[in-house]
Amino acid sequence: MTRKLGFGVVVSAALALAGCTNDFYDSRVRGFTPEYPDRTYPIEVKTGEARLRIPLRRGRLTPAERIRVRRFAAQAVSLPETIRIIRPAGSLKGEVLAAEVTKELIRAGIEAARIVHVRGKVHGVVLSMRRKVAVTKKCGDWSRPLNETTRNRVYPDLGCSQQHNLAAMVDNPGDFERPRVMSPPDADARNAAMGKYRKLEDHSATWPGDRKIRIDNPVAESAKSDS
Repeated sequence: MTRKLGFGVVVSAALALAGCTNDFYDSRVRGFTPEYPDRTYPIEVKTGEARLRIPLRRGRLTPAERIRVRRFAAQAVSLPETIRIIRPAGSLKGEVLAAEVTKELIRAGIEAARIVHVRGKVHGVVLSMRRKVAVTKKCGDWSRPLNETTRNRVYPDLGCSQQHNLAAMVDNPGDFERPRVMSPPDADARNAAMGKYRKLEDHSATWPGDRKIRIDNPVAESAKSDS
């Protein structure tokens, strides 16, 4: 009994010492390989074609179609690319509808010089524009069960929807390639803050002392204070 107890103490001491070493936390020892969504599902920026097709019908834009054209224009207003309006050849309704679409684009802020009219074999009027799009790999990799944790690895589909949502929400996919140019600083606010700093004055934001907000309903109480 004494020998067994002594052997157990030695083994426990060896494990304790091993736990104090840095090798215990090494990924190779633990068998854990870091897997992040931005590595397993990287976002790539590609150049694709954005298209919007409007059926001829009566040759006029419906309220719903007018909204779709405005949304298309909102995506194109900050881009330098040309917008092509393709209409069917020999169709009077196509001519009228294309003219109405052109007016709607100009009202939305698109310069007339960026709009090019083309005749082609299309059904309805088609708006076409080349633009950068952010894409990533498709989701749905369930090759391993979620409860399989013997190798201490995450499941393959982890973070896929997050990456897809991020790629869809970004305003300008070019931001993934390079950062935007910084806007100029507010010189007046900077000079005022630096002036207080040099005078050893408090330059932090202040909250009016007569404004009190209840923790249980801060929105309602703030609205009362503003009124």
